[in-house]
Amino acid sequence: MFGQLVKRYRERSGLTQRELSKAVYCSDSLISAVENGAKNAQPDLVSQIDTELQADGIISLVWPVTTAGRPSVYADGLESAASTIHDWESRFVPGLLQTAEYARAIMRSFRPFDADEQIEADVSDRMERQAIFARDNPPVTWFVIDESVLYRPFGGKRVMASQLLKLEEMGATPGVVIQIMRFGATGHPGSEGPSRIMEFPDKSPIWYAEGWNVGRTTDTKEEVSTAAVYFNLIRASALPPDQSARFIATVRGSRYE
Repeated sequence: MFGQLVKRYRERSGLTQRELSKAVYCSDSLISAVENGAKNAQPDLVSQIDTELQADGIISLVWPVTTAGRPSVYADGLESAASTIHDWESRFVPGLLQTAEYARAIMRSFRPFDADEQIEADVSDRMERQAIFARDNPPVTWFVIDESVLYRPFGGKRVMASQLLKLEEMGATPGVVIQIMRFGATGHPGSEGPSRIMEFPDKSPIWYAEGWNVGRTTDTKEEVSTAAVYFNLIRASALPPDQSARFIATVRGSRYE
């Protein structure tokens, strides 16, 4: 429904998908996917499309109704279809590695005015995402986590002890790599913010960059290639997986138990 609305306003403006994509700084394949209902649009893209197509706020008004107000790369099904996931996170434990209690504490902290029912629904969604590890051919996942995350006690000592133990357990799982970026490592581009690259068996890889209540997804070859180089620099600056596991265990034992 949302895609058809975008298409109608685009055609009324006399623009092709390629022309619109250039105007709003995304790929024409993303515009096509949005119009076909294959992908959800991110909030910043919705705003840009509304402005470019002179929709007088109609597109922005309809978007939260048609997407239940929670568009993301996860709702798009991209994560569950990925064969490889590379994830850099400097704020908190990545969602695929979170315990339910830790996820609940984070959501409550970041969204203090949301109803408990909404928080619980989102915690449940986040836990369901982790089912990808149980499928027949789980994705290869590579997580690099900033050291500060280990010291940020969302939910308190008991919750953090359980969360760090889960990191240790997941790091020992075949196909899951976890590295810790120490405070002293500064020769990398990770300070730019969280970043994720997803690769697929049947389509181009996608880069997803996330900020405060916004996100940007692109499959543009040049941007994804640059993001991949940056991720390589990030993980090259982090502790090796075996040292990372020992470091996590040390922090857990010294701070939370």
